[in-house]
Amino acid sequence: PSSQSQPTPMMCATVLPTPPPFSRVPLTGKMPVSPDGLSIKGWKITTRNSTIGDEKGMEELTLLLEETANDTTETDDETTGDGNVRRNRRLCPPEITFLDAVISFQYQSEKSSSNLGDDGAGEELTTTEIRFTAQDALLEWAEAHRYLEMQQHPQQDHRDETAVTISSCREGVRGVSILRTVDAEVWSSKPRNTDDDAAAAAVAAAGNSEFYYDWTFSSPYAGTIRNPTLDESAGIEKKNVGINNRRQWKPLQRSHIPFHLLQDTSQPILLFDDIHLYEDDLHDNGDVSFNIKVRVMPRCWYVLQRLYVRLDHVTVRCREVRYFCLFDNNDGSIEHDKVRPNTIYRDVVWREAAWGELGRLALPTDPAAWREEDGNVLRGVAGTGMPPSPPLASLLARLPTVALPDDLPKFA
Repeated sequence: PSSQSQPTPMMCATVLPTPPPFSRVPLTGKMPVSPDGLSIKGWKITTRNSTIGDEKGMEELTLLLEETANDTTETDDETTGDGNVRRNRRLCPPEITFLDAVISFQYQSEKSSSNLGDDGAGEELTTTEIRFTAQDALLEWAEAHRYLEMQQHPQQDHRDETAVTISSCREGVRGVSILRTVDAEVWSSKPRNTDDDAAAAAVAAAGNSEFYYDWTFSSPYAGTIRNPTLDESAGIEKKNVGINNRRQWKPLQRSHIPFHLLQDTSQPILLFDDIHLYEDDLHDNGDVSFNIKVRVMPRCWYVLQRLYVRLDHVTVRCREVRYFCLFDNNDGSIEHDKVRPNTIYRDVVWREAAWGELGRLALPTDPAAWREEDGNVLRGVAGTGMPPSPPLASLLARLPTVALPDDLPKFA
């Protein structure tokens, strides 16, 4: 989002009068990531890795997520099920959650005295920030559970594996759906003795399980906006901007990220970091990982956020969000292809395929080919005629794109 008149949630219109100097580093060097972050052209960029959350921290996170998932103070036409049942929904966060990991981009801009009231004088500095944390990502995941059914419908039983995987992957709320493993599908399709009261009670209990939730942690998260104008404005209610102020982005018709600038090898990489927010092995049924890669160059910064989910023999999904910001270098060349300086641009793409569709897409059906730790290992065995598997990144790029939630524009 951007504005020419005054700062908006995602745009800071003016740079500091004297941005701090920045030393050029060799093409092969990188600026070390310090606890205080990196300051350049009025921006303060901070990245911090974290250890796995301790027991107390995970308990606090669990309570926060359950409060978010069971909130019934806001009504919506899409709300389904009994509110009393929804308040009983319980969630479990990923086994490996890096609670203190954070990526932050802060920018200070001047707010004119006209915005300070009649007695305001001079200029006031306001800070706009876009950040990424595990808690923020999981909050959007938890929020979607407010509108998910607690109980499976009877007509969902007795379906073949292909139908289950295709339909289950494409349904849900903001990309959050409740998938089942192949073994669970086999179990649910077995004939049941409805005359047996004990068996019927067990089936009913399983269908109404309070732990019936998206255990792949497929969050629709796309960054958090923090801005005093939003936080303090009485005219903007929280429900209108959404969790993490996600509705403050301005939709665009096309991508404004100049990838040719990112491919310019004459520009040194001043800072690079790869921050992991959470991981889980899905009870040995696959893998989910959420990470953020950050790159800062003399003229811009760039972020690649990726959520990768592999549920063996059920589905493969990859959700990528790219962010770009061009610095104001005050050299007369601050615009490139209508890219405005100090404006954050965002591109979103979701890719996904049910396991039964991989063969038709000429993609491997062996789960080993989709494992991250083996993605760049040639698994062909000499003398067997078995071809090597391509790198995981190239496989993910060949997955078909899927529709985005209505409040998550492709370009913004």
